[in-house]
Amino acid sequence: MTSVYRFLVSGRWIAGFLVCVLFSLLCVYLAGWQMDRKEALDHRNNLISENYDARPLEGQAALEQFERFDPDRQWTPARVQGRYLPEHQVLVRNRPHEGAVGFEVLVPLRTSQGEIVVIDRGWVPAGDSNAAPAQAVPAPPSGTVQVTARLHAGEPSTDRSAPAGQIQSVDLPDYARQTGLDLAEAAYGIMASEDPAPAQRPQQLSAPEQSAGPNLSYSLQWYSFAVLVYVAYGWCARQKVRNDRLDAQLAEELQRRFRSYYAEDGTYIGTEDEAVVRRQMEMIDDMPPHMKSIVRPKLAKARSRPTDAEEEDALLDAMARSRDADPVDRD
Repeated sequence: MTSVYRFLVSGRWIAGFLVCVLFSLLCVYLAGWQMDRKEALDHRNNLISENYDARPLEGQAALEQFERFDPDRQWTPARVQGRYLPEHQVLVRNRPHEGAVGFEVLVPLRTSQGEIVVIDRGWVPAGDSNAAPAQAVPAPPSGTVQVTARLHAGEPSTDRSAPAGQIQSVDLPDYARQTGLDLAEAAYGIMASEDPAPAQRPQQLSAPEQSAGPNLSYSLQWYSFAVLVYVAYGWCARQKVRNDRLDAQLAEELQRRFRSYYAEDGTYIGTEDEAVVRRQMEMIDDMPPHMKSIVRPKLAKARSRPTDAEEEDALLDAMARSRDADPVDRD
């Protein structure tokens, strides 16, 4: 049995196996990458579950998070007190909310301790051109206000310009440069409540969604591909063994057939034109490997019993033999 698989040590099949190894390693890498994304998504979901409705941080503990943000505090409420600086208000462009596009309203807040933090007061819809809000942005309350906002890390720069009074992302260092204020640049707050509450305010941002995502399914698929490539390699090897066996059977049958056209001394004894026979022999010799499959004998399928047509033919043959063997003249 092992001798028929000796071709596996040939250069072509070794190269094919190495390709399978490289492909499976790539699949394992991609499966691990998808699993890492799943773990990151699970961590995000855990932060939302644990922090979104947690007890608010207050005083210096809250201010420290704006200046030195701990990523594990994402979505944690922080309560600060101070006065808004509405002259430095900016709008963040192209922000989705409940299926619509608009702006998020950022306003610096000078706290009672003197630090300046950025508060995202909510969302306002865009006008027809998406270049400006559809209506006037509600002003922040004047005087001292107590704000409860959920901590959120700043966003990276998009390196794109924006109209005056607008920015492309919540890039806190860039916002600080534009305003000239000494802003806390590690995190900003997404407002949950203001006290005293104004008569009008931007729409409150929705709670972040928790989603399991498709990453686990993708990871399992890549692991499956890493295994199936070896299954495919084994199937190809098995098919080659089968085809080699059928080729050998074909060669034997063709040799037996064409040998019947010649006597032992080489004299042609066939009934067909010898030139036609020789041409057939040359065609078989010149046939490319992929064409030989056309003339390969098919494997006979085992049947548990003869078909009705075969039984009928056998009965007619038996009757004919019986009639031929009867010497009596029935006339």
